[in-house]
Amino acid sequence: MQAVILAGGFGTRLRPLTSTRPKPLIPFANEPFLLHMLRQLAAGGFSEVVLSTMYLPEAFDEVIPAARKFGVEVTLSSEDTPMGTSGAVKRLADLLEGTFLVLNGDILVDLDFERLVQIHRDRGAAATLALVRVPDPSAFGLVPIDAEGRVQAFLEKPGPDEEAWVTDLINAGVYVLEPSVLDHVPAGKPSSFERNLFPSLLASGALVVGTELHGYWRDLGTPIAYLAAQADLLEGRLNLPISATEHGRYQWLAEGAEIADGAVLRGPVLIGPGARVEAEGRVFGPSVLGPGAVVAGGARCERSVLLAGARIEQGGKVFDSIIGAGVVVGSGAVVGDGAVLGDNVVIDEGNVLAGGLRIAPGVHLPPGAIRV
Repeated sequence: MQAVILAGGFGTRLRPLTSTRPKPLIPFANEPFLLHMLRQLAAGGFSEVVLSTMYLPEAFDEVIPAARKFGVEVTLSSEDTPMGTSGAVKRLADLLEGTFLVLNGDILVDLDFERLVQIHRDRGAAATLALVRVPDPSAFGLVPIDAEGRVQAFLEKPGPDEEAWVTDLINAGVYVLEPSVLDHVPAGKPSSFERNLFPSLLASGALVVGTELHGYWRDLGTPIAYLAAQADLLEGRLNLPISATEHGRYQWLAEGAEIADGAVLRGPVLIGPGARVEAEGRVFGPSVLGPGAVVAGGARCERSVLLAGARIEQGGKVFDSIIGAGVVVGSGAVVGDGAVLGDNVVIDEGNVLAGGLRIAPGVHLPPGAIRV
């Protein structure tokens, strides 16, 4: 059976991290996020994946050899213009044979894919959707179902001021589809699953089934969600393999990681290959240090992610932030409170960045340029 992963978005909510890489290739626990998804599909019995891309499509070449190692053959197909979610799948129709699975490329989900397919086949559905229950559905479209699991409608976001919602079930971004449903998608025109295809199926009388997902689910579309998901992994709320060896409770060190005498690791942390925490450097979790990242003596990294080659110089401090690849946080500089730094940024001493500031790749802030 085949799976389609939709990975063509620009990832604007995650800029500047996505200024230099597609969102599905942002490192998650020191591996491209997409690899985690491909590994899950392999475990669920999927050996063929079609990857629909558009933004920086050549970057996806790197996942093909890694996917083959765990038995998944990936076919890349790139759009010239945005076609929407169902429009992107319509474009791939000639590559698809029989019932197939579709996943959004920016969700973390703990789901038994084989069981979802079996539910779909047992019900004889045209489309089967994984649904997730959320405490506040005001930011999502709602998907009410009847007692037999048949989808009743696709409703717009209810808005935070509405006193009651029809349901708190939302679309989890995972579908099992029959090839015939693509007859409802116009060729060569943008089309959305939620706004176009699924409502068209309901209007035609086709059976659209929704089944509640009881495992982990998170949309990785924002910096807050990205940090929270890595905390969930390190603290045991999300079950994914971690490519490192566990040393003590919830602390992982990859091959070649160096922890100097006098360095302090506290809480759940992942120290990547070749990363280094120098004497009197401090890493408080949940935090992830990417390959070759450095926390120098007297520096602190708290509840943050440092991508490959990032460095916090002596006396520098990073907290609750995401630090791009190759970034240098200078001596005594402070970066925190939701800041996101693009790749190869240099923050010289005397700068204080907070309040969710985002710094584009390659920017060099001279001493004392920003104090927020």
